[in-house]
Amino acid sequence: MLDNFFFKLINKNLIKVYQSTIEKFGYNAMGLHWSSKSSQEKRFFLINDLMKKYIFSKNAKIADLGCGFGDFYEFLRKRNHNYVYKGYDINPKMINYCKKKFQPSLFEIADEPTEICDFTIISGTYNYAVFNSTNLWERYLIFNLKKCFMKSSGGLIFNLQVSSKSKIVKNIYYAGYDSFNKTLKQNFENVFYYSNESTPNDGYFVLLRN
Repeated sequence: MLDNFFFKLINKNLIKVYQSTIEKFGYNAMGLHWSSKSSQEKRFFLINDLMKKYIFSKNAKIADLGCGFGDFYEFLRKRNHNYVYKGYDINPKMINYCKKKFQPSLFEIADEPTEICDFTIISGTYNYAVFNSTNLWERYLIFNLKKCFMKSSGGLIFNLQVSSKSKIVKNIYYAGYDSFNKTLKQNFENVFYYSNESTPNDGYFVLLRN
């Protein structure tokens, strides 16, 4: 019960934080706490590679959790992917922006997929921590990953900042490579980890169903 209270409080605080950054930087990558558009797209390319590796249907249903301004949808569309896309975000401003820019039915205010999909894709969504407690943030993270996993018939693909140990520095959460992988394996059966020198501080995780 206490966790649910804190998780709702986290969501409320995240909405406030991103409302503030949108007002400061506008509807662009920096408004989502990315350092630049190119930094954001580097992650998209690597996630796209993992999608090609693990998603076998060209018409798979994809949930983009923490879709922000629809940048990943635009990334996929420019590359002529045929995925059946649905974007979700807890921030009403972001979803309203997406609905004006793209087909409105493709975007919804939610913290999990509201319908069964093949894979949930999560890029950068859990990087910004509103509380300076790695224990609480990791409980929040696992809680949300489990919710998404329940709605994903194939699994999840997501990225996080990583470090030798879990920490939060200037509100950015870094997953401890060994400890967080252990936590994931305690909660999910099939866990795969990837890294790439183009984003040296990032880890890419794939959680698969049997």
